[in-house]
Amino acid sequence: MKYFLLTAGLVFSFAVQAELQSMSETEMSEATGEGLGFAFEDFSFSTDGAVATFTGIENSNNEEIIADWTNFYIYGEGSNYGSEPTPTNIGSYLHPWVFRSVRGGSAPEYSAFGDDIALLEFKLDQYVNPLQDSASFILHNRYQGCIWGHEGCGDNASPFAAVNAIDDQIDQYNAEYANLVDIYDGAYGVDVSSTLLAEAEIVQSPGGVVYEQQQVIEDRQLDLAQAIRDYENANPGAYDSAKQQAGTEFQQAALLYEQTDQSVDLGEKYDCGFWGTGCSPAESDYNDQVDVWADAKEQVADIESNWEEENLNLALANRELGEILVGEDSKDGSGRTLGERIADSDRFQVLCGDSANDDDCNDGLISQRSDERGVVNDIAIAISEGQTRRPGMDIGSRFRFEVINENKNTGEITRVEDYLSFELRGLYMDGAYFRLWSRADSDTGLSELNGELSLRFFAKQYAISACGIECEITAGDTPLEIQQKTALRDSTALKLNNYLYDLNLGYGDIQPMKFNVTSDGNFLFEMNMPDFETTGKPRTVENVRTFFNDYYNKAPKSNLIIGQVQLGSVPETGPNYGDLGGVRAVGLRAQYLRIESFDLN
Repeated sequence: MKYFLLTAGLVFSFAVQAELQSMSETEMSEATGEGLGFAFEDFSFSTDGAVATFTGIENSNNEEIIADWTNFYIYGEGSNYGSEPTPTNIGSYLHPWVFRSVRGGSAPEYSAFGDDIALLEFKLDQYVNPLQDSASFILHNRYQGCIWGHEGCGDNASPFAAVNAIDDQIDQYNAEYANLVDIYDGAYGVDVSSTLLAEAEIVQSPGGVVYEQQQVIEDRQLDLAQAIRDYENANPGAYDSAKQQAGTEFQQAALLYEQTDQSVDLGEKYDCGFWGTGCSPAESDYNDQVDVWADAKEQVADIESNWEEENLNLALANRELGEILVGEDSKDGSGRTLGERIADSDRFQVLCGDSANDDDCNDGLISQRSDERGVVNDIAIAISEGQTRRPGMDIGSRFRFEVINENKNTGEITRVEDYLSFELRGLYMDGAYFRLWSRADSDTGLSELNGELSLRFFAKQYAISACGIECEITAGDTPLEIQQKTALRDSTALKLNNYLYDLNLGYGDIQPMKFNVTSDGNFLFEMNMPDFETTGKPRTVENVRTFFNDYYNKAPKSNLIIGQVQLGSVPETGPNYGDLGGVRAVGLRAQYLRIESFDLN
């Protein structure tokens, strides 16, 4: 068992302004005592040169690595890597951080919880003004194409570009909807989407032609898998060995092919003439390898002939499904095949949501984008009227590592220092929350701790630097020295500009996070697939559809957006070779997650 010892000396430097508000007898009588709100105004924090040292960490050669946590600060935006102590606000009197209990189902945001439980909730500051609400502001930025007000965004541009972009998208969706209606209205009249959805449900439900043929295919797949297992049981390892040998010969053929002029396709042989003298040595070697590769493939084919009948039966079943879906006989009065009609019914469901069952389109993607359009437009108006967002926070840490360096030529071993710093600049965390509640386990009946997490970091810049002692800001540095050191750190840093990390885990009783401890004392965190049975409702098609529509439409998704990856400083003139582009991973959802700790001993 490895242990590490933490020795720390921390100096707290912060300023907090707090005011106790007097309350009248009437106000006190109306207080419910349902939660605690708190805020820190004009707050600043720094370790002020104190160092926390971690020891007992070893590398693969059992050599000790010493790690010092040399700096940690929380300042207001514009602190210039923590060199300029700037006060910040953590919450406010009107927008506090809140710790409270909440009844499930008491508000739309708690609709995924049963009204028979109380939640324990810790929530950061929230804002009704869409310009100050980071989630709404990010929505505007998504359509604007950049973070408004940040470097390079907003110059000679209009905030209404985001409104135009979302209008274009809404117009595109409306045109798609109108086109779908035009395709079918001649055959179906006014009942287009409801007719398509009803047909799609019938053919894909038990007894339906598509469902039953899919069952046939599954049976044929099982027959094929069993035939392969029977052969492998009688000839252990033979099939895998043959496939591996064929793969090896292919790789060798590809390597030899690269040494030729590649005037033939890979797998084809060069024509070396009747006497075989018309090829270069590389082409001759390649031709020989093609023969070896062909022999290896033939050996695999010989083995696979043992389940040729099962393969043919599966291919026939798939062909029959194709005829059902796209054959001429599958067309109806609209001229569309059954497969096309099923795809179109799915698109109606996406564009119009549940209202498509009633031949309306007041739900779904079109409705969602229209709602978003209102938020985006409100922000554009606010910006055009000169409103600005509140300043964010700067949070940074710096570490010093003493590692072993061995000279391979002389064998001399020395200790060298490496540095690593992390800075979040212009950081906002509003809207984040953590909820806990208890439910009886469906198997044991014992109470189980459940949770839901929304962790949001929205920063103008996330800077990572490995600049060494020359970037270390120390007490007594002159303003010029601080300026030079911060400029050097900036020139060597990897910067993730316009950085959004939005992690969402759990969705009420529908898909809770579950916290457990195993019998051997290890921690277990698990998030299962959403389970309809938790609703307690009859398992009808309508109820199941409503359940999963609610999950896919309302369960919060996770997002990671990096507007720009910048290596070093942006040059004043000339091309910016440090611009590595951006990253977008949006709409991520964990269907299942399991994390378990283990004892390595």
